[in-house]
Amino acid sequence: MSRTVIGVLGGPLTRRQNPAGESTLGAVVADALQTGAKPFDLNVATLVDLDDLHADLGKKHGELMVGDALEALPMKVGSSVLRLTGAELHQALEAQFAKHGNVMQVSSQLAYQWRSKPVVGLHVDPTTITIGGKVVDPVASYVIAVSDGLRDRADKHGKVRKGSNPVIAAAPLIVKGVTGVGGAHPGPLFDNLAAYLATRNPLAVPVLGRITLVSR
Repeated sequence: MSRTVIGVLGGPLTRRQNPAGESTLGAVVADALQTGAKPFDLNVATLVDLDDLHADLGKKHGELMVGDALEALPMKVGSSVLRLTGAELHQALEAQFAKHGNVMQVSSQLAYQWRSKPVVGLHVDPTTITIGGKVVDPVASYVIAVSDGLRDRADKHGKVRKGSNPVIAAAPLIVKGVTGVGGAHPGPLFDNLAAYLATRNPLAVPVLGRITLVSR
């Protein structure tokens, strides 16, 4: 079973981040989760914790085996669907820089710019955050799928924590006709990746550029 081929990669997918914080593996997993969460909302976007990705893929060969995919994305790593306002999404993106950890990986629907040195106290200019190419409205609500690492550390104050630092402002889980423990779940990251690969053969290595680091 572990040697069963579940897809073909057009090149290696790694966790290595570019200067803006993106990785090819993160982009693919985020896109796979975005596709898997489409039944909840056609305009869903995705945030993935880089720490939920445990290994690189495709470094030895183009064919991706079940065992290798499970090493990178253990079945225990799941996902949830949240409803965030544009302001809460901005707060989540801003919080990642305060925690001194990894930049969250984003799906193709979501893009934004950030600065290494904050301007007016902000790393992320909210006018640069777009979903589906449209600037997010601070008071409008958006459906966001997140990997477990961004949700399961929620404390009593509604903030997700990694260690002692808040990561993302938690929002009520959205349940659009699907019920489950804690809300709606697109399922494990592994299942979403396997389904994504099934319709893309070979899977092209994504061109990064969803997140832009502004030099000044």
